[in-house]
Amino acid sequence: MLYRRKSKQTPSIDLSPMIDVVFLLLIFFMVSTTFKDSHGMDLALPEASAETNAKDETLRVQVGKDGQIRILGNPVEKSQFLADLEADLASRKEKMVVFEIDQSVEHGSVIELMDLAKQAGASGITFAAKAKKKEVP
Repeated sequence: MLYRRKSKQTPSIDLSPMIDVVFLLLIFFMVSTTFKDSHGMDLALPEASAETNAKDETLRVQVGKDGQIRILGNPVEKSQFLADLEADLASRKEKMVVFEIDQSVEHGSVIELMDLAKQAGASGITFAAKAKKKEVP
C-alpha cells in the first residue's frame, strides 16, 4: 500500500490588514496631535487678530529702540521710573500696566522694567501688539 506523503504547509497569517490599520492609526495621531508653540519672551510685537479697545484706566509704558522710557508719552529717566510709576499708579483704580516695547530692546531691560512695575504696585502687566493687517482676497 502506497502512502501518499502529505506536503507540509506552514500556516501563514495575512499581515496586510494589520499594516493598513497601523498606518491609519499613525495618520490619525499625526493629524490630531497638537504641537506646542514656544512663545517664551519674544518681544517683537506680534500681530493681533482681534482688535481690543484699551481702557483709559490702563497705564501705558513705551520703550524705544534707544532705550528711552516714556510713561503716558512723557519721557522718564530709568532712575526715576519707579517713583513716577508709583505716583501714576496711586491715582488710578485699575493698576494695570501695558508695555509697548520695541522688538530690538534687550530682554534683560524688559525684565528689569517688569520688576520695577511690580514693585510700584502694578496688579497686572501686559504687552501691546500691532494690529494685524487685513488681507483682501
